[in-house]
Amino acid sequence: MSTFVSSQTLAANTSAAWLFVIVGVAVVAVLIAAFWYGARRAARMTAPSQEPQARSESWHNPDPSETHHDTHPEDHK
Repeated sequence: MSTFVSSQTLAANTSAAWLFVIVGVAVVAVLIAAFWYGARRAARMTAPSQEPQARSESWHNPDPSETHHDTHPEDHK
C-alpha cells in the first residue's frame, strides 16, 4: 500500500514540476521579447541634432569670488 501512495505523490510532484518549467520558459520568452522590442524601438529613434542649442554659450567659469569651495573657515574670522 505504501508503494501506491508513494507513486501517487511522485506523480503529483512531477505535474507540478512541469507547470513550473512551463511558467519559467514563458517568463524567459517574455523577457527576451521585451528586450528585442526595446532594441528595435531604440534603433528607430532619431539622434539628437548636432546644431548648437539655444543658450549653449550661457555657461561661464565662476570667479574665485563666486565660489566658496576654496575658502578655509579661518578666512571668515
